Amino acid sequence: MTQTWTPIPASVQRARMASLISYFGLIGLLTGNAIVNFIGGMPAGVAIFLWLFAVLPLSIFLSGLRRNNNLRTYAWLCFLILMYFLHAVTIAFTAGTLFYGVVYSVLCVAIFCSMVIYIRLAKKHLGMSLLR
Repeated sequence: MTQTWTPIPASVQRARMASLISYFGLIGLLTGNAIVNFIGGMPAGVAIFLWLFAVLPLSIFLSGLRRNNNLRTYAWLCFLILMYFLHAVTIAFTAGTLFYGVVYSVLCVAIFCSMVIYIRLAKKHLGMSLLR
């Protein structure tokens, strides 16, 4: 049986790219925060530990995000992003970290919304499923 190739709709591609851009933006923001903390006088070991503590849970999903065929990765990452959002809102209400907290919160919302949109569009247009 020969499978015919059908192009991926532009809306699905845009949703996937938006989710990947915001995902890597969040990793970049967390990395930048670790660098600022290190430059601000935090010991290197502590800064690296806190950076790993923040970035390692996100990087677990990296292999699943690179492959285009697994919606379960996107769904589980949405659950994880909710915890990052709670942390971001807490940081936003801490004195002196309003800008960082707002950017952090906006990136979390962008990741969550773009991944939910991608899951819905991939299920609709590509016939993908959350089940194995």
